[in-house]
Amino acid sequence: MKIALLRISVILGLLAGFALSPRLWLSSRFYPLTPVWSFIRPIPSPGDYILFFMLAALLIAAAVFPRREILAAVFVLFVLLILQDQSRLQPWFYQYALMLLAIALAGPDRPAAALNSCCLIVAATYVWSGLAKLNPNFLSDTFPFLLKPFMGAQPGVAQWLVRHLAFLAPLLECAAGIGLLIRRVRPLAVLAAIAMHIFILVTIGPLGRGLNVVVWPWNVAMIAFLLILFLRRTDYPGPREIIWGRDFAYQKIVLVLFAVLPMLSFFNLWDHYLSSALYSGNRTSGVVFLSDAACDRLPDKIEDYVTEEGPNRNELDIFEWSLGELNVPSYPEIRIYKNVARRICGYALDDPGVELVVQGKLALVNSNRRLVYHCSGLTK
Repeated sequence: MKIALLRISVILGLLAGFALSPRLWLSSRFYPLTPVWSFIRPIPSPGDYILFFMLAALLIAAAVFPRREILAAVFVLFVLLILQDQSRLQPWFYQYALMLLAIALAGPDRPAAALNSCCLIVAATYVWSGLAKLNPNFLSDTFPFLLKPFMGAQPGVAQWLVRHLAFLAPLLECAAGIGLLIRRVRPLAVLAAIAMHIFILVTIGPLGRGLNVVVWPWNVAMIAFLLILFLRRTDYPGPREIIWGRDFAYQKIVLVLFAVLPMLSFFNLWDHYLSSALYSGNRTSGVVFLSDAACDRLPDKIEDYVTEEGPNRNELDIFEWSLGELNVPSYPEIRIYKNVARRICGYALDDPGVELVVQGKLALVNSNRRLVYHCSGLTK
């Protein structure tokens, strides 16, 4: 029963994410695709629409008929979509896809193996998400920004409280992730994590800032995962069963992907979005500056995201462009920003007035670097 509820919850999460970000999964758009390898070409329209609706239909079929053949077809399409565009590796998609893969590989004979692998994914997500938020940007900017609409009529007291909560929130999130692994404190950890998701929905949802709507169903799905995976389990797994497991090699892969490799993000050696670091307030950002002449050559759909910064200097914020056209934040890696800038250079006919400025995130190695590229230096 639990494995069926989990499968349906994951699939509903995927479908909701797809419905809220349809252009991310299509090739016919202005925001450029960044393929894994440069020789890969996007599927042209209407093939991209056919692929998108075929995937949605297969996911609905997998929710009703949990056959391995259907799930295998789903993963073939997942791989095809990611090969065409790395920006599709949004944190929620990455998590959902690997949870669904755990369910598919374990099959009907090993439901506990699938459940425990998904337990590890969820617990590790909280741990690394909390640790990623322990940075000055989250403490001084991101957390206060989220709470600003609720600060009330006493800003002095409210600001003092927010400053202290900003430091406490990441620690509580990390503690909740660890608590999910421990039988004795697991119910308390589940309650704490659910409270955190309700808080997030209040701050970024329609009652708060109304930000990044694509993550709203992700927060709802995470509440469902907590209830399904960690409460009322007849086997009631301990840390060993969740972290290591038995006779299920995929669980070791999950351990590496979700519990080990995110550590490398602190050294700029692993992707930010694959490290549970969304809304950490600390990411690599990219902005394209253009001269008036270069700006005039852009299509109107791109020029809508350009703001005037001064005489003969205009700014195209890649984050805002991605969020505006695709309804998801830009994938915050230098290779993505360089590919986006190459597209702009193509429109601008390699105008010397085009400049990509990348501001690196805070890290233990190569921290906070500012890199500047011009069209002539944007080699693949």
